[in-house]
Amino acid sequence: MGDESARTPLRRRMGFSYGRAAQTERQVPIAPILPAVCKGLSPWPRLCQSGAMKNAITIPCALLLGLGLLVPSAPLMAASTGRLPAWVCASGTPPLFANGFENGAATHYQEPSNGSGGAYPGAQTRSVLVSGQPRNYYLYVPNGYPFAGPIPLLLALHGAGGAGTAPGAAESVRDVWINTAQSGKFIVASPIASGSQGGWVPYTDYPMFKAVIEDVAAAYNIDRSRIHAWGYSAGGHVLHDLALFDWTPNPVPDINTFAAYGVSAGVLASQVCGGSGLPSCASVLPQVPRRIPVSLRVGDSDDYLSWVQADRNAFLAAGWVSGNTLDYAVFSGGHIIDTYSLHVVWQFFCPWQRLP
Repeated sequence: MGDESARTPLRRRMGFSYGRAAQTERQVPIAPILPAVCKGLSPWPRLCQSGAMKNAITIPCALLLGLGLLVPSAPLMAASTGRLPAWVCASGTPPLFANGFENGAATHYQEPSNGSGGAYPGAQTRSVLVSGQPRNYYLYVPNGYPFAGPIPLLLALHGAGGAGTAPGAAESVRDVWINTAQSGKFIVASPIASGSQGGWVPYTDYPMFKAVIEDVAAAYNIDRSRIHAWGYSAGGHVLHDLALFDWTPNPVPDINTFAAYGVSAGVLASQVCGGSGLPSCASVLPQVPRRIPVSLRVGDSDDYLSWVQADRNAFLAAGWVSGNTLDYAVFSGGHIIDTYSLHVVWQFFCPWQRLP
């Protein structure tokens, strides 16, 4: 799983693709921006800054302005976070008599997609159209589907390992979650990055994530209030940027989509805060619309260890609560996926849901 073992150059290590017009390149987050942003009027100072963090994606600013998409915005009405009754994650079976359990609550809030027609169970490949182009992704549906009610969805994002590695990396990320998905009774969807070096390209991949979620929702009965996301390395950088902001009205998943998210060997300093040319996390994180539950995992010999430790401290300082809305662990190993801890990550995800 060490798909970025070469670790040089640093920008490639962070898992993103290079831009195409060096003479007009500026460092920007992984999204196209509006003209006001390049004039310094962005609500998030991290956007479209000249000389920004070397770890950010390099994309010609003029190209992004022409697209005019994917700009984080201040939320009009942010979603909130809810915690499910304990029996939902303990056994998945509701109590027989409501008044003796969970303060009398035998039911809980759900947003069933009521999708149908998708193949099940097991591992498979599906395709979606994004800007008229077919994009494949890998899917796993647990044995026993369909169940009595809607089930959660996990969007799993791979790291960047070089040219031609994205399909294999996406399939591997899907596969490492299969055992946990089977026991936890949730669906796993793993998109494939479009970058030439196996990394994520903003203006094609962000909308693709949304298309994948909608395709799963149309083909299977998922609970939209329990869509979680997890990313390794570059996939983790991406999720920090998506899950901490409101991207309305852009067609991408954001803080109003996810119930909780997890990052393995990914850092805030790539796209969000704390890196060279980016605002401080002390100024950015307190403005996040809600304290979305987040899991941080990193190896004790990973070069990113100190960065992830700093991220943990930044989340705590901004109001996340250790053991509640913040899960943090250091495992023995380097820049890899700790497959043995995935069931623990799911135990952290499982009780959370996104409420309107």
